[in-house]
Amino acid sequence: MANTVTLERCTPESVGISSADIIALMDTFKRMDIENHSFMILRHGKVCAEAWAKPMAAEIPHALYSFSKSFSATAIGFAIEEKVIVPATNEPLSLDTRLKDIFPEEFAAKKKPHPYDEELKLRHMLRMQSGKQMNLMADKAKIDWVEDYINAPFNAKPGTYWNYCNENSFMLCAAIRKLTDMTVNEYLSPRLYEPLGIETPLWETDQNGTEAGGWGMYLKTEDMAKFILCYVQGGKFNGEQVIPARWVEEASKKQVDNSIELQTDNKAGYGYHFWMNEIGGFRADGMFSQHGLGLPEYDAVIITTSACPIEQKDMDAICSIFPAAFSDEPLPENPEVYAELQQRCADYALEKLPKRSRRPLLEQRINKKVYHINKKPVGNISGFPASMLAMPITFMSTVKTGNIDRLRFVFQENELRMNWVEQDGKIKECVPIGLDGEYRYGKLKLGPVPFTTAGIGCWNEDGTLSISLRPLEAVSARTMTIRFEEDSITVKMGETPAVSTIAEFLVAAFEVMVGNKFLVKSAEQAFKVVPKVLDPTLHGKMM
Repeated sequence: MANTVTLERCTPESVGISSADIIALMDTFKRMDIENHSFMILRHGKVCAEAWAKPMAAEIPHALYSFSKSFSATAIGFAIEEKVIVPATNEPLSLDTRLKDIFPEEFAAKKKPHPYDEELKLRHMLRMQSGKQMNLMADKAKIDWVEDYINAPFNAKPGTYWNYCNENSFMLCAAIRKLTDMTVNEYLSPRLYEPLGIETPLWETDQNGTEAGGWGMYLKTEDMAKFILCYVQGGKFNGEQVIPARWVEEASKKQVDNSIELQTDNKAGYGYHFWMNEIGGFRADGMFSQHGLGLPEYDAVIITTSACPIEQKDMDAICSIFPAAFSDEPLPENPEVYAELQQRCADYALEKLPKRSRRPLLEQRINKKVYHINKKPVGNISGFPASMLAMPITFMSTVKTGNIDRLRFVFQENELRMNWVEQDGKIKECVPIGLDGEYRYGKLKLGPVPFTTAGIGCWNEDGTLSISLRPLEAVSARTMTIRFEEDSITVKMGETPAVSTIAEFLVAAFEVMVGNKFLVKSAEQAFKVVPKVLDPTLHGKMM
């Protein structure tokens, strides 16, 4: 389905926002060292400011991570409103429907039944109060996700303890499929995507084709904005009721206390797969700061896609400008400042490698040569073999790639073509890398997601070759510093954002999710070696 619904555009001043405040937001992202990929500001249903940091682009979807959860919950809202029948009880689906009644056969086959099985309801899962303690290190590619959830132990009685759990969201998707015989994408297509003009998104699934629920969705920035705008407008879009009004009201308000969280905007309350904001309103929220703020009091929507592991940092940047920047009345137009804003948005870009002199003799010597890369045993044992994809991509993926080999460089006039294989030769890839200070765009298919790549490289004074390869749908870029010897090669892998920063964030998140001091201490020790495992130095020989 083509995306035929485009939001109306206007000047910031016409909806009560100064262009200078939007410029200040952009300056704040830079000052706080936040790698912002895009932002979009809406007021009174209109887009008054938007920008994509090159090489990011408006037409390319972005990884949402846990922002996906709000879509999973919305599917449940539709099913409840439509009174979908639960066969085991012959009653309409409701917030009080037990999971056991949706999956009676699966619970009957449970290895060790638990008294809490009788009490686990959709309401608890939507509020993140299921009490389930999942194995965070389980290999999703090798297990049945539904069976794994049903057999997972309880660490609390359902409804008594707030504990953020991705698998709660997956089970919502599994419930929709079980009750409707449709995937969530199929179910939402006529109900949500088509009315909002959203092309059916890519959404990673389990082995049976059921959406991951808690992560794995990819959407364009404007489509994220349409979704949050619909919630801000009480479920209406272009004057038509799309999402049930009763569901919107309940889902987007505080349903449960989550003050055990560490970050200010993560402990303001939780609805049905929506977070509450300290400044008011609600938000859909994804790892690395994929934010969709709905601010009904101000009739406003703020969207950011970013690569900022500390999400509160991104929220602090937003809240340093908003909601103070909202005026109740339109402001006088300011053509000069508005023109500056337009130019700033047009020039918005991520830092990139510079144009530098080529090294023709070295290029001639290594041109078209193939290098065999030695495997890193620790990476393979830990489940993170060296991949051209960075950790934030592979960590959440159900299909693990890795073990780069047969690395080959073909030099051309202003670029090179980099060839390699992964998964022991099962996957063959080739991407262009610009050597003239400009990106070259290509395609990459590692795992379930097809990526558009932006590649750029340069020669350094010490004779090493630097390469940055960014899958534009993802949050992370893979960096490589390559040293060529007579017949060998050394490749220092890196990524943005840095693995060390991500590891610090994961330890903090793990502490909240698990709560067990011994496990947290073990995680801290494990994450100390994460950079060496995920950003290894690879060695290889010319074949």
